[in-house]
Amino acid sequence: MWGVLSFLSIGDRVDDFARAPAPGSARVSLEARKYIVYVEGPGVGEDFSPPVQFQVVDADGDGVLPMADYGGSLTYSMSGHSGRAEGTVTPRRAGTYVLRSATSEPGGGYGVALGESIGGRIVRTILGAFGIGGLGMTAGIGLIVTTGLRRRRRGSGPPPSSPSSPPSASSHAGLAGLDG
Repeated sequence: MWGVLSFLSIGDRVDDFARAPAPGSARVSLEARKYIVYVEGPGVGEDFSPPVQFQVVDADGDGVLPMADYGGSLTYSMSGHSGRAEGTVTPRRAGTYVLRSATSEPGGGYGVALGESIGGRIVRTILGAFGIGGLGMTAGIGLIVTTGLRRRRRGSGPPPSSPSSPPSASSHAGLAGLDG
């Protein structure tokens, strides 16, 4: 359950990304921290990266922010969005910026998204789900072993009284009054 809820929260993060269609632009408010630039569109995946170019420009006219390669491989398909991490950008100061995109295939349904990395959240969700599952399995095995040992001990105690044992004196006294 925790894993499902965690993946749903990742979908909410993806929904919150700032987006610009390709070609197009969007004004975005950024903090002074690292952001991931994702290229989105139909068919985006490990083997396909659409022909989209992007840049982040200071809205005050201070120029284009330096862009770095993502340096890994991260794709997603959730909340109606399919994307691939293509680059990173880190503004020096908080402020308003413009996310610009261009493409050689206008009308292809492509765009650019800007947001935090979801890679770490995905890894934490998967490892957390396995961890919780492992703890549950360990607790279950422990319960089974403990129950088995208790039943075995209960079975090796004194034998229960058997119906073939001779009747006690008190049971004969009750029968004596019936004779006669």
